[in-house]
Amino acid sequence: MAQPKKKTPAKKGPVNPSPAKQSTPSTAAGEGFSFYTWLVLAALALAVAIAYWPALDNQFVDWDDPAYVTENNLFKPATAASLNALWKTVISLNYHPLTMSTLWWNAANAGTESARPYIAFNLFLHVLNSLLAFGLAWKMSGKKLLIAALVGIGFGLHPMHVESVAWVAERKDVLYVFFFFLAALSYWHYLEKPGILPWLLALVFFVLSCFSKAMAVSLVPVLFLFDWWKGRNLFSTKAVLDKIPFAGIAVLFGLIALDIQGGGNFGGWLSTVERQDAISDFGLFTLFERLQFAAYGFMMYIVKLIAPLGQSAFYPYPPIDEFRKGLPIFWFALLFFFACMGLSLFFAKRHKVLAFSLGFYFFTVALVLQVISVGAVVMADRYTYLPYWGLFFLLGYILNHFLEKQPKLNLAFTIGLLALSLFYIECTRARVEVWQNHDSLWTNVIEQYPRAGEPRQIRGHHYGKTGRIDLAIADFEAALATGYQSVSIYEGLGNAYGTQGKTDQAIQMFNRALGMDSTNVSVHYNRAIASLNANPQGSVVDLDYVIAHSLVPKASNYSVRGFAKLRLSQFAASVKDYDEAIRLDPGDPFSFFNRGQGRQFSGDQAGAIQDYQKALQLKPGMPEATQKLKELGL
Repeated sequence: MAQPKKKTPAKKGPVNPSPAKQSTPSTAAGEGFSFYTWLVLAALALAVAIAYWPALDNQFVDWDDPAYVTENNLFKPATAASLNALWKTVISLNYHPLTMSTLWWNAANAGTESARPYIAFNLFLHVLNSLLAFGLAWKMSGKKLLIAALVGIGFGLHPMHVESVAWVAERKDVLYVFFFFLAALSYWHYLEKPGILPWLLALVFFVLSCFSKAMAVSLVPVLFLFDWWKGRNLFSTKAVLDKIPFAGIAVLFGLIALDIQGGGNFGGWLSTVERQDAISDFGLFTLFERLQFAAYGFMMYIVKLIAPLGQSAFYPYPPIDEFRKGLPIFWFALLFFFACMGLSLFFAKRHKVLAFSLGFYFFTVALVLQVISVGAVVMADRYTYLPYWGLFFLLGYILNHFLEKQPKLNLAFTIGLLALSLFYIECTRARVEVWQNHDSLWTNVIEQYPRAGEPRQIRGHHYGKTGRIDLAIADFEAALATGYQSVSIYEGLGNAYGTQGKTDQAIQMFNRALGMDSTNVSVHYNRAIASLNANPQGSVVDLDYVIAHSLVPKASNYSVRGFAKLRLSQFAASVKDYDEAIRLDPGDPFSFFNRGQGRQFSGDQAGAIQDYQKALQLKPGMPEATQKLKELGL
């Protein structure tokens, strides 16, 4: 696939395969692709579609998808008002309103029952991203088709990218990278033909990328890499001034992300329904240990690029006691990291592409290398979505350089590239099947990491929500048997026992959960539900706490407390709670029915009749309301 190279006089000295030092074909606007290039692009788009087509039959998974779509109240219904609210709302400890707006569009047009339209949208963006990845490599390599083809195939078909495409909640990945590539292409055009329009387009696309995912801030150091690759003086006044608006925007979105991940709401500018943080306790690991984790991720992502084996939706940290005894792979990872950085700097002038490509990889992956731990995993497949562009660009350059010296191998290489594409397609389709639903996803994780407790906790909660209570209890107990303990496990056990009618055991589990975190609003609420019959006064106390500490008022909190007060014969107080529940959710027939009981027992017959009739209007044939009205002579 490599094109014949024009003969040029031999040069002495170091080889520097970059557009800044070589006479390469111009990539100015107006010089389009050749027919052969368009053919490669069409084949690439088709191959990506074939690889991911089975994902269209996949389901939502019970992991972030509920917060983003299926249980998102702003999508029920998806109205203009809810769209406006999304731009000031933190979802799952992330501020990415443009991502949420695209999901809102899916919800408004297709509802929230089927994942198919959401995954189709992700796939469409991924196809576009693959073409943009090709285009960026084509322009920056000086129209080297082989380099661009390898980058496009690697980006579009590598199985490590399945998580970013097949998982609905990772819409933010495919969307931010779409605008990231557009910003990069615009800036490269600006470097080739300076002008305000391409620079401004790069800035606009960068802002849109940041509104899609905060990881987009990595574009700023990448722009400096582009300057260096082009041969521009990095410290010239013009080069520095060009970057100031980008840097200012990056700082703003970086501060927002750090504040939100730490449990804040950016000084009240944003609203959130969560009071928690995703940043792990910094004191759990030393800085040196965190550097080891970062080096491990840096190395393993490269390993999985070459050999995409053992993929998982969840890569747990190693057990602390084993890690601190010394695991050779983490020490080797540190050596590997420093070797890569050292070699790229040492050969920066002689082999510029090495420093450029590894620099692109490092800058786009650095923020998720767990120096500051976010979440419970040491690495994640989705973190490679953009960084792999740099590594495939390096591989493409190496192979192109080799084939220009050995043109007789062009046919063999083309066959090899087709074989690699087929291999990637098969691996990707297999990985897509793992993401088919929540059961298949977490069963796959547990098979790979049987000693990890959190995957069993996650699958246990899904079993509980889908009515498979015995399986839920088995998973929670298996998680505890690994030595892993959490509030979530005990809360899950409490809910499971409560569903089975084992109230005493349920309350015992909730008490254990609150022993670990007495401020957990969800556990207080669930203990209140379990205590309604045996200890309604305890329910009221728990719900007082829930209502006082909930960030967003919920009708269910008031309706459950109103019911507990009914059982305590506190009828006037019960009516007040149901007044608030109805104000927050005027469509719940049971709130009207129970308020009717409170009014009836308080002597307000007319008000009770009105509420019972309203309950019947909302739920025709409601037997409880019909019976009450008969008792009242109606």
